[in-house]
Amino acid sequence: MKYDNNYNVESVKTDNKWFFFICLYLFVDYGRPQDIIPIGIIRPGMITVLILIYYIISSKKIALSKSKQTKYIWYFVILTSLYIPFAVNSYWAYQTTRTLILFVPFILSVIICINSVQRLKKLIIMCLSLMIYIAIYSLLHVGMGSGNYFQDENDLSLYINTWLPFCFFLFQNEKSKYLKLFYAVGLVIGLFAIVISFSRGGFVGLLCMGFVVWLVSPKKIVSLIIICIAALAIYIFSGDVYKNEMSTVTDTKESTAKARLLSWEAGWDMFLDNPLGVGGNNFQMRFPEYQSEEFTRVMWGRVAHSLWFTLLPELGIIGTIIYFLLLYFNIKDIFYIKKQKCTGNDDLAYLHSLSLAFLASLAGYFASATFISVLYYPHYWYITAIIVAATKISMTLNNSNRMTSTSNRKISKYY
Repeated sequence: MKYDNNYNVESVKTDNKWFFFICLYLFVDYGRPQDIIPIGIIRPGMITVLILIYYIISSKKIALSKSKQTKYIWYFVILTSLYIPFAVNSYWAYQTTRTLILFVPFILSVIICINSVQRLKKLIIMCLSLMIYIAIYSLLHVGMGSGNYFQDENDLSLYINTWLPFCFFLFQNEKSKYLKLFYAVGLVIGLFAIVISFSRGGFVGLLCMGFVVWLVSPKKIVSLIIICIAALAIYIFSGDVYKNEMSTVTDTKESTAKARLLSWEAGWDMFLDNPLGVGGNNFQMRFPEYQSEEFTRVMWGRVAHSLWFTLLPELGIIGTIIYFLLLYFNIKDIFYIKKQKCTGNDDLAYLHSLSLAFLASLAGYFASATFISVLYYPHYWYITAIIVAATKISMTLNNSNRMTSTSNRKISKYY
């Protein structure tokens, strides 16, 4: 027994170190200190990936990462790799596969290591802290981030839309006044960052996310009041330029909207000619073959400006099925967490709030992603890992409560 206790203590210590490097990976990947200070030469991103791989192997817990989502993520990665020798541009097909493979150590680490509500809370706080930092950075740099996923204002607003619902629902659930303040600050700064970005795709995502927030919220009147206050604040402080810009959202004849629709038409034609797909990041290589005559020059390198019209032509029928199955199992897990009884249990109440945030987050993400080519960005893949981890924790708590309830009934019957 003494050996087991020592083993457990060492295991917890190892997992704590592992969790530290999970957070460090996020900081490097999203916080991007290498864009501000000259440390890029040491490849901090690759170093953190290798450290996560070390912990996955040394922990011997790879079996704990088993889930429907993990399986379909691997299918997706393998599928992208199959295009490499056949794509018009094999290099970009290879880079697509490489990008997705580099996400996997973080995904597996989250699913294995995040095994308690306490650790899950810390991870969410880390994610929201990064969102607040990125939002503040964008407010100081005309709506754009430091680079990579955030060098475009549309990309930045999509990312913020993905995390804003967590601020909203966790604010309502939280009892600590300091964390309540933290979530409130995140919500306000995130909203202002979306406005400053002048992103119409971000605005559409914000509207869809806000509607789902109200739809799934158990406190609909309170939620409606908060949403109305936020909308009023945006209307008052956004200025005429922002209002005029957002008023063109439904104008399909506006230049960028029209160009986007023409790109979607080209993507659909590309899919019809290549139902099995043209390979990762090869839409832009094949676009000149399908571009409309309304473009006045050869548009080699033009992206689809839509997650869906990247997915269909690049990965075809098989890739689309895999992606939608991954989404299906994510939503199924979210509703599993949502339906658990949480009365009198703070941990289950937290998970319930998280499930509502997941639903609104996916709504905001996919609404914005409809207008942005973000299929190979990490946001959705990372959120998937957190959904799986949260589901496993919920199952553990549910089983524990069921065993306790059964034991209590037996004791009561005995006496």
